Amino acid sequence: MFRRTEKPGKPNNSNNSAPSGNGKRPGRENDNNIQGLAEKLKPRSHVLVWAAITFVVTFAIFLISLVPPQVELKVGEVSPIDVRATKEVVDEAATEALRAEVIAGVSEVYDSNPRVLDEIKVLFDDLLSKIGTLAAAEDISTQDIVREIRPFVPDSVSDTDIIGLVATSPAIVETSINKAQQIVEDILSRGLKSENLEKGKQDAISQLEADDSIPDQVTRVLAGFINKNMKPNLILNQEETEKKIRQALASVETVKIRRDEFIVRKGEVVTENHIVLLEKLGIMGARVRFSQISGAFLIAVLFCGFAGVYLVTYHTDMLTPKNTALLSLVVILSLVALKVLTGVSGFLAPVAFGVMLSATLIDRRFGVFFGAGLALVSGVLTGFEVKYVALALTSGIAAALAVQKVWNRAQLFRAGVVVAIVSGITYTCLGLTGAMAMDEVSVWRELMLVLVNGPLSAVLAVGSLPIFETVFGILTPIRLLELSNPEHPLLHRLLLEAPGTYHHSIMVGNLAEAAAMAIGADSLLARVGAYYHDIGKIKRPYLFTENQVFDMENPHDRMSPSLSSTAIISHVKDGVELAREHKVPEQIIDFIKEHHGTGLASYFYAKAAEEAAAKSEKPPEEWTFRYEGPRPHSKETAIVMLADSIEAATRSLSRPTPARIESVVRKIIQERLFDRQLDKSDLTLRELDTIAETFVQVLTGLFHTRIKYPNLRNNDNKVKTDNDVIDGAGEEDDG
Repeated sequence: MFRRTEKPGKPNNSNNSAPSGNGKRPGRENDNNIQGLAEKLKPRSHVLVWAAITFVVTFAIFLISLVPPQVELKVGEVSPIDVRATKEVVDEAATEALRAEVIAGVSEVYDSNPRVLDEIKVLFDDLLSKIGTLAAAEDISTQDIVREIRPFVPDSVSDTDIIGLVATSPAIVETSINKAQQIVEDILSRGLKSENLEKGKQDAISQLEADDSIPDQVTRVLAGFINKNMKPNLILNQEETEKKIRQALASVETVKIRRDEFIVRKGEVVTENHIVLLEKLGIMGARVRFSQISGAFLIAVLFCGFAGVYLVTYHTDMLTPKNTALLSLVVILSLVALKVLTGVSGFLAPVAFGVMLSATLIDRRFGVFFGAGLALVSGVLTGFEVKYVALALTSGIAAALAVQKVWNRAQLFRAGVVVAIVSGITYTCLGLTGAMAMDEVSVWRELMLVLVNGPLSAVLAVGSLPIFETVFGILTPIRLLELSNPEHPLLHRLLLEAPGTYHHSIMVGNLAEAAAMAIGADSLLARVGAYYHDIGKIKRPYLFTENQVFDMENPHDRMSPSLSSTAIISHVKDGVELAREHKVPEQIIDFIKEHHGTGLASYFYAKAAEEAAAKSEKPPEEWTFRYEGPRPHSKETAIVMLADSIEAATRSLSRPTPARIESVVRKIIQERLFDRQLDKSDLTLRELDTIAETFVQVLTGLFHTRIKYPNLRNNDNKVKTDNDVIDGAGEEDDG
């Protein structure tokens, strides 16, 4: 394990304002401290500005959704515009019309009354018997005849017809009565309702009148008999009929006008029902209610408030000018896309787009949280219909799970396919469980929209990512992999113009990646940063030993130590300039600036001190031979600093045994600790120990088959021993 002790032979400078190895010209450290203090004291105005912008946009979107555009229409006039439903609404008039239609289609329940037929048979028999008795009587007056027959017929039957009936031949009377009785029985046998009674009587009388064998006076009396005594034999069962109606109405669904369906079309005559529906939707009239505005405001406060609490609790690193702007624009873009596409159809709510974008640019945990928030927003925008909220929520979760590791843009399209599959299953489940109405007309159109949602979200995410990566310099895994492509102009130039440096950078990348992975740092960032850390050597590759062939004269033999130091140190500045010319992200440029920190170009400093001593002059100022820094401020840049020095040092070992490799690795790390180069990197001593073990493991595997090389010579043409390598560790750039 490493300990933070002072290097033997050096004074303890821990209490000094400018400790040993700070690498700054006099006064520079103090200036930076003052600037840093000012930055800390500076109010986070950028956070408030972007928070305000995000809130205003969120409030505006909610307000537009909750307060629909107002219309002015009157009954009887022709509508000048198309008006669509802003949310689902019940059409009471259509529902009542449907209920009336169903009721009208229900057949009434009737009970048959057999006594009606029996009673009229008895009456026919009594009439026939009474006529026979009266016809056989010898001394009976016409008044007595009328009095005896009158109970069987109404007053509309004349006395003359009654007397004529009795005077008619008994055989004809009997035949006529039997025919009348048969006609009535036939009609009653088919069932006669109250409402059809008059029609039944008329049918019976018409049949009698059509029979020429029956005398007229007999027909008239029998017609009167039928009118008075014929009754319906089917009686309405009110209770059963109402029960049947209730059963029929139970299957009648409320008529609803779905969101975005037409209420009234342009050119259509406005009806009273149109006005009722428009008033229900709250879009009739120009008055905006205070409750609508306050509701939109409170929802926006909740949405932004939850997001703020989440950031303060879990993502304080986002509270920087650039990150706050990034976060706000991601939220705003997602909300705008949500508003626009839900305006087309609630099934197109691109919650997955917001999740893909935030999970890729920020992190997956934030993506899950953001997806839940967007699902609730989609509920507001779609009138909180269960199907829309459920689909939005499941698509967001599916997107978050599908973008755990996005290494290329094609993976976003695959995530879109996953979202489509999950959304399709969700839609089917909602339909099968009855959570939403499905009909053959709309089901396929809706399912198509559901399946399109995922790929559409992926297209939006892929199209938006490069914009955010460019504007904010975001290093997504996708962008890092693109930067690691050997065909990148800078890497290609490095390979052709400084092949030794290129090979060194690849090796440093391998070491840095393994070490970063071992301690849980960003291994991909460390590897790609290592590829670019020495691109400044492209400008003067011949000044660096790894690019010098064996017979090549070392240019530093003809240069003063101070000039050599300046030339070597300038590769950092040259690298930064080249990187910015090629639009390399700032996070990668940090590796270029920090891979030497404020370290000392010790070889040239020692050489200059030696020359000064030979001339009995004062030794040079140490700071003039130090890199300008800054020191590594992240674990990844610190790892690359260590890997850079260690790779160069171990490459020069004549006998790279595991023990020698470990000695070099730990000595270099200890040197960087003593020189205070790792103070701002947040690396712990335990992590440094893990890094050392990883470096040793990788390098041992690399060198285990290597043969012994001829002795190397240093810049004084002396044989370079392993101790020279260790003491000059990190001076791979010194010519």
